[in-house]
Parts: sequence; C-alpha cells; structure tokens
Amino acid sequence: MWFKRHSCGPAGYFRVIHMKIKLNENAERYFNEKVIDFLYQLKPDKTPRRNSKKVESSAAHTFVSGHFGEKDILEFTSLGYVDSLTGKQVARFFSADKVLIGLDQKTYAEFIRFIEGLYQKKEINSLLSQSFLYDCVFKWFEEKYKGTLSVEIDLMSYLKENAEKAIKKCTVYLPISFLFIEKPFEVGNIRFDYLTKDFCDKYISNAKSKINEQGQFNENNFKVFETRFRKRYQGTVFAAITIEAEQKRCIEIAKLAIEKALTVLRFFSPSSFIPEISCYFSIMGQTDIPKNYYFVFENDDEIPIVHEGLDERRMHTWPISAREFSEIYKMGIGLASKLIFKEDPSEFEDSVLNSMHLFGRALTSKEYQDKIVYALVSAENLLLQNQSEPIQSNVGLRLAFLTESEPQKRKKLKETINKSYKFRSAYIHHGKVMEEWELLKDLQHTVWTAIRNALVLADRFKTRKEFFDYIENMILS
Repeated sequence: MWFKRHSCGPAGYFRVIHMKIKLNENAERYFNEKVIDFLYQLKPDKTPRRNSKKVESSAAHTFVSGHFGEKDILEFTSLGYVDSLTGKQVARFFSADKVLIGLDQKTYAEFIRFIEGLYQKKEINSLLSQSFLYDCVFKWFEEKYKGTLSVEIDLMSYLKENAEKAIKKCTVYLPISFLFIEKPFEVGNIRFDYLTKDFCDKYISNAKSKINEQGQFNENNFKVFETRFRKRYQGTVFAAITIEAEQKRCIEIAKLAIEKALTVLRFFSPSSFIPEISCYFSIMGQTDIPKNYYFVFENDDEIPIVHEGLDERRMHTWPISAREFSEIYKMGIGLASKLIFKEDPSEFEDSVLNSMHLFGRALTSKEYQDKIVYALVSAENLLLQNQSEPIQSNVGLRLAFLTESEPQKRKKLKETINKSYKFRSAYIHHGKVMEEWELLKDLQHTVWTAIRNALVLADRFKTRKEFFDYIENMILS
C-alpha cells in the first residue's frame, strides 16, 4: 500500500474517529512507567563550547535583504544540538535557574525511540504529530523538574489534556504550481480551486492592520511584501481539505492526501500520452522548471554577459477547462476519485492504485531512461503474479490481451514491450543511454490503457488471483 489510509467523510472533509486520546490501560501504564526513566536522566549540559573563527568564504559575501514576511510570530524552537549533516536534533534541554537541563546525545537517542513507540499508536498518530509529542513530553519534563506540576499528573494525563486543547478543525490550502483551472472540481476528498484577487485583498488588508497595531509599518517594505505575495499566490490553484487534528498533524495529513489526489490527476494529464511533456504540476515548492544561469566574459572584459533563462521550451503548465475536466471524468477520474480514499480497499484495488502511483513517477521524471523504467515497473506491479514469473513474456502477453482485441495489434504491442525491455536492459545493465520517443509514447499509452482498464474492473475482483484468472481465460478462449 503506497499511501496510509484514514477515515473520511463528505467531499473535502477529513473525519477522524477519535477526537480524544484514549489508549488502553496497559499501554498508558507502560508509557507512564517508561518515561520516568528519562526524568532520572535529566542532567546539566556539559558539552564543551567551540570558538568559531571567521574564515573568508562565499558566505561572508551573502546579501541579506529585510522586509515584512507572511508570518510575524516566531514558532517555539527548542534548546539543544542538531547534527549539521542530517539536520536531526541529537540533544535537547530546557533552562532552569540559568542552567541548561535535559537529555544528552546518548540518552536523547533512547528518548527518540520512546517517542516513536508512542507515535505508533493509531490513537496518537491520527490526531497528533511527532513534533507535538516531542514538545509536549519535554514540557512535562521541565514542569516536573521545576516542581510546577502536581505529582499526581502523569505523562499520559498531561498529554491528553494538552492534546485536547490543540486538536481543532483546520482547512488546509496547499498551493499547486503549474496548474490552471477554469472551475473548481474535486478529486476524491480534495477540492481544487484558485485564490482570487478578493482573497488576496482581504489577506493583505489584514496583514497591514496587524503590522500597524504593532507600530512597525513601513510603506516601502510593505509594498515589497504585497507585490511578492500577489505575484506568488494571486490566481494560483490550491488543493484544499478540512481535517480535525492538531495543527501540524493536519498539515501532514493534508500533504499526503493531496499528493495522492495529484497522482490520480497526473494519470489523466497530457503527459500520459505525450512523454516529451514532463508533468510539472505539484505542491508548490516541490517542483521547478529547469533553468540555466551563466556569466560570459568576452575578450577579457571585466563586465560579463549574464544569462538567466529556461532550460527547455515546452509546455509546463496544464490548463484544465471545465470541458476538459468533464472529458477526463468520463475517462475514469471519477472512478479513481472514489477509490483513493476507500477505507478498506481490496488487494486488487490496492494493486491498481500502486500501479497508478508508479506510472506517475514516469510522468514526473525528466529523463527518458527513468520514464521507460517506471512505465515498465508500473506494468509489472499490475501484471506479474510473483517474483519467480518470467517478466518480459508475461507482461507483454497480459498487456496485449488487457488492452487490445485484434490479434495483429496484440502482436505489434508485444514487439513494443520487447523493444522497451531492451532499452531498459541497455540502460540498467550496461549504462547505455538511448532515446526513441515514439517507442516511449506507444509504451506509455499501452500501460496507461492497461491501468485504466483495470480501474474499470476494480469492483469486479477482490484479489489479484481473480484478476489473473480473468486474463488467463481471455488468453485461452
């Protein structure tokens, strides 16, 4: 299963069954007892300080400009140490009487495992983020250490009390890059709409009022902020979902759910049929158009020619008109929309969604070789019963009967599959880079048709075996 499933309600609303944290007594007792060990291991920070010397480098010449941002309040940042290579926190402390008290690197590694064990509980992870658990448990340490918390309040009681305050209904908008739409529509439980001028007007007016209240208003800086905000967001498509959980967990769930809806949307995009068009639309910040930058000095000139431009000339944005969405709905996006948030999908339905996900990787890949590899892998995921089966012959045969009705077309399709595997083998085993876009176009169209036909059949089969029996009967009939 490529996406963790959660309960869902009406379109656009993400319903969580347990609105309060409720673990069974044995689990609560275990975590309450286990956390006491960390209380006894709280100690002063004795990490030796290092004096950093200023070294001449590019960092010393970095230009920093200041202006109003979208957020004026800084979020809580814990005291501690972070591994500069991985970015992971390795020790954490709180301040008590001007001394840093907490868990050193060795003990903090054990504490991470404790939090991960707690987070494995469905009653926890459906409502709370891991970062909320880290902050809440460490706050409990601090209050216990300082004696500001009653002796009777154990960790789970403290966690439940704070969780209930943090759990709220949030509607999360995630901006989507490189997508234009004429009218709002839904894919599963995700609503696609766009940010209007009126929306931006209200947001900017509210931001101006808040900055004025703080006595920090600067006309020039605010104009920079407004221009940047409008350029980035006004008219931008967003995907929206309403979730009831702690805020950070709402955002995490929203990202997973929206990415799943985007996978289905990509499947019906022009990139499925024209492989030269890479599929760029995605959650804003997760994809970008390749660009090139260079400085050229001619004849020993001191001042260079500076170039900044796109690295490719092709369609980057997918404009979806109301008519076009109506057409792709008929092609099967409605069926996929119903399937993506199904609570108890069958084995065969999961197989179809997995293949759709892998096919999407072919569409978002920029290199020809990656596209052909993912297209074949998505077909294998759908059409191979097990790892011991001969791959090429079975995939080609089953694809032929699942997508074509005429013997001559089936024969031609098998030739396409055989040639595609030769290209993949030359790349993976010998490092040879070859491109034949017409071949990839035929392959993608064939695999797309197979997955789409399987999607239409999804409610007829519960198991993969039933599906394979169906194809076998077609071959032998």
